[in-house]
Amino acid sequence: MDENEKRAARRGAVMGAAVMLAVCLLAGWRLLPGYGSHLQMMIKLGQIVDTVDRNYVGDFESELLGDMAAYGMIRSLDDRYSTYLPASTVEAYEANKYGETFGVGIQCVWDEERQAAHVYRVLEGSSALEQGLAPGDWLIAADDVTAAEDGYDAMVAAIRGEEGTEVAVTFQRGTAAPETRMMERRRLTQLMAEGELLDGGIGLIRIFSFHQGVSEQFRAAYEALQKQGMEKLIIDVRHDNGGLVSEMTEIADQFLPECDIMIMRRKNGHETRKVSDAAQDPIPMAVLVDEQSYSAAEFFAALMQEYGRAVTVGEQTTGKERAQDTYHLADGSAIVLSDRKYLTPQERALGETGMTPDILVALPEGTNFYFMSKAEDLQLSAAVEALQEGGK
Repeated sequence: MDENEKRAARRGAVMGAAVMLAVCLLAGWRLLPGYGSHLQMMIKLGQIVDTVDRNYVGDFESELLGDMAAYGMIRSLDDRYSTYLPASTVEAYEANKYGETFGVGIQCVWDEERQAAHVYRVLEGSSALEQGLAPGDWLIAADDVTAAEDGYDAMVAAIRGEEGTEVAVTFQRGTAAPETRMMERRRLTQLMAEGELLDGGIGLIRIFSFHQGVSEQFRAAYEALQKQGMEKLIIDVRHDNGGLVSEMTEIADQFLPECDIMIMRRKNGHETRKVSDAAQDPIPMAVLVDEQSYSAAEFFAALMQEYGRAVTVGEQTTGKERAQDTYHLADGSAIVLSDRKYLTPQERALGETGMTPDILVALPEGTNFYFMSKAEDLQLSAAVEALQEGGK
């Protein structure tokens, strides 16, 4: 082949590659709605990956490169509720949203002074319960990862793992010597609501989250309290991180007449209204909130307050007015994206200020919420007093 033929062959190859690229880009533009307007950005990201792959002198993980790019894009939205989920974390995230959890069944709170995790709940059906762990124990290490040296998050990550595998958990009870026991990682149903009967016929139901299944657990706790002679009710949503709108509205519907519960607005202005039916339980109620009542929890309290259905007691809540949905990507990763704004029936947005309870009561400074006695719980005492004095 002479030089002219070689040049012609090279021109043909370049032209062929250009045509193939154009066809691929056109197909992508037609098959993937909205991508056409973002073509320049897609080309830019592709150039970065290609340049790193061909020229970077160090080692790198291409999957991590993509994850960090995606994470940065969502972070740039400056929305504290939106996030990127690498493929390895999606299953655990979805399980948590739908009322399940992975691990040995321990729930803890970090103690900065002691540099250990304080166990406040051990789940039914867990290997931790079978191995004798109890609220009040201190979690020190998982396998070779220690809380004091590696940090709480690293220790928690070490406890999690593939279902059916085991992990060596080291814990301490009181001043006894630390013990290490092998525990099986399992998929467990979360405890999301539980009740007890206080003096004077006042029922107390604590809602820990509004994840899927909480309405069933709430109903079971409520019916059990009715059988015990409950005449008034306190619903405690303090330190509740929220959850699903459908679960919140299911519980709220029980105590409201036929009315709007929530207004949801999308970017295009489309509006959806959640409503309750006419059936209403008239039991006198109070709702407990604090600065960690979040999302569905604070909205539930604001809703009961707005309709005058319950006296609300505690502290100013977190403040949130956006709902999120999970969008799954082709490689198994996902983005959690704020795609709706929600408002109370009176079109109140809670994002900037949260909700202010009717009766403002703070816990004494230094009180450990998870381990305080009822005598220390000034907010609960104020709610009981309000109901005894003829509250809502």
